[in-house]
Amino acid sequence: MTELYLSFLLMYHGALTMLLGAYGILPPYFGTSHLPANIVGLDLNSHPNPLVTASFGFPFYLAFVSIGLITTSLIVNNILERRKTGERRGVGAIFTIDSES
Repeated sequence: MTELYLSFLLMYHGALTMLLGAYGILPPYFGTSHLPANIVGLDLNSHPNPLVTASFGFPFYLAFVSIGLITTSLIVNNILERRKTGERRGVGAIFTIDSES
């Protein structure tokens, strides 16, 4: 589910950046800045040089750190578990009976 959310977020941000880039406008990655354009809103009013706030705030970056920590702990646990049980390979693994079950 997290992968789906991040994929959608990156596709949305990429499309928005390309659309604004076609008009020579680069949105901010952090903070607030003015867009040097006249924007017509859904209410059909013209907004000259509107303020745009970056969508990548502290919670977004904190989510990346959290996902990194979870992924790292899963990888480390997997490596430690493989060392403990010993990996069986080949034909011997097929005919081996686990004493644990």
